[in-house]
Amino acid sequence: MEQFRENEIKQHLRGEPEPNYDMMWTVIEHEASKRRMEPSPNSPKRFNKRWVPAAIMAFCFLFIGVPVFAGVALNWNHLSGGKSMTAALDQGYGQRYDKQAVSEGVTMSLHGVVADDEKMKLLVSLDTELASIAYDAIEFEQVRLTDSSGQSVPLQGQLQFDAQSGKLLGIYEASAQLQKKKKRYTLTAESLNCYQYKEEPLRLEPHSGQMITTEVNRFPSLQFESVKETDGQMIVRYNIMTSGVKEERWDPHLILKTSKGGTDQGVRTILPHKGAGLLIQQEFDLSEQEWAGAEFFLSYLDKADRVDGSWKFDFDVDGKKAAEALVSSNLQADSELERIAGKSLQQLLITPLEIQVGYTEDQSMERMKEGSVWYNTVRLAVDGKEIDGGFNLLGDDSSSYRHVYQFESPEWYKDWHQASLQLVLKDAVVTKRDLTKNWVALQQPKKEKQHVQLEVEDFLVKFTYYMDGEDLIVESESDSPRFKVINQSMLRAAGEDIYPKMVAHGPSQSGKKVERYENLQLSGSLELNPGFYSFFDPERDIEVQLNKAR
Repeated sequence: MEQFRENEIKQHLRGEPEPNYDMMWTVIEHEASKRRMEPSPNSPKRFNKRWVPAAIMAFCFLFIGVPVFAGVALNWNHLSGGKSMTAALDQGYGQRYDKQAVSEGVTMSLHGVVADDEKMKLLVSLDTELASIAYDAIEFEQVRLTDSSGQSVPLQGQLQFDAQSGKLLGIYEASAQLQKKKKRYTLTAESLNCYQYKEEPLRLEPHSGQMITTEVNRFPSLQFESVKETDGQMIVRYNIMTSGVKEERWDPHLILKTSKGGTDQGVRTILPHKGAGLLIQQEFDLSEQEWAGAEFFLSYLDKADRVDGSWKFDFDVDGKKAAEALVSSNLQADSELERIAGKSLQQLLITPLEIQVGYTEDQSMERMKEGSVWYNTVRLAVDGKEIDGGFNLLGDDSSSYRHVYQFESPEWYKDWHQASLQLVLKDAVVTKRDLTKNWVALQQPKKEKQHVQLEVEDFLVKFTYYMDGEDLIVESESDSPRFKVINQSMLRAAGEDIYPKMVAHGPSQSGKKVERYENLQLSGSLELNPGFYSFFDPERDIEVQLNKAR
């Protein structure tokens, strides 16, 4: 994610004097959309008191399929994703297996493998007494996949508890370009680690600048950068000091216990941060009164149990079967989609596991004058029946990323050559920047707050500005329901362009924005521009016919 963010910023800001870190969260939403298909720690969905937080799930960005072939009496349906593996296996595009390996009393089974032209997915289960204990997460300490030459293949996946069978189920994914060949692989899993959340009470009344120490060696201290109330929410931003590396996988965060007996975890985002520790923002739907009366705790995952076992499987994957199932065709560019969103359709690819609609996007600063468009709702209508999807970037090199709308292949459709496909894009969010207009003159800033208004598009933006020591503070908001946020404003002082301090925010940021222009040396005229701003625009929603039934 970090490398993705860095490269996308460079692409958008080529030639700009300062990076617009906040605006790039609109681009980062592209990547975040795929995460929305998975459980989130912000609103944990526990299955029988077990769930896998994003700190662990971050290693398995995949669509999950669910075979129901004979002899496997397991409930795969509750796993996130659809039934693409079921359809693929039932149609003979994968290999069914019934392999078991036993170690330290734990039986691991390999049930099936399905491949397409880019990856393969392995379906596994574990029969263990650990499944009867209410752990918050269970994962292998190490899972490896090697080919017949001994070369390691990156493998990603997760385990989830199935209450019906009492087993742990998992889907693991690996890159595998089989090129119509049959290949042999070895799957090796090492040791099971079990985790439960711990709660460390904190004695504090959070306020900006407060530093507290904890009794947790892994997270020895917290420092609060800001605490503020906005639109009925309490928003807190804090830096957790850590004693190790990659400590985000232990999912540290604040939880609040209110006087009503409830527990509030809020909506939390780990923000980009160049300093030590983890910078976290949490948003709580609490009144100031509830906030003031709440008890605070530091919650984090901690190891609770471990099984030092080892499980190994040898299996074959047939690339010829995967190749036979591919449907690929070039797409004709849609002039209306190019006009309103700057996106040009390129290729339709259908595999046993998924459907990809590839496109290129104009990411130039000139295009920003018309608006970069992000769609919150992405669907594919197959003969009028819609399936949900989302945006994804494919490829390992930022210079050759492929932009695709990606959909899990539905189990109810088989003859794609005869299908009518329509791309449905809705709930458009537009981000614009046009320095040829939208300027407003400011009076000489002073300690007292001053106000100015600017009409942008067809909504009115209100700016409040004042000096805080040597820094100029600019607050922006709008009463228009179509307005989302000012991502990053800019000043022009005596002809010189000046940008505010970069402060990252989560991808769902909206409403009031507070920016700080540090050590501002004022001389001559002063003008303000909204810079990058985002708004909702239903007129950019579109449906594009990809092909027609033959």
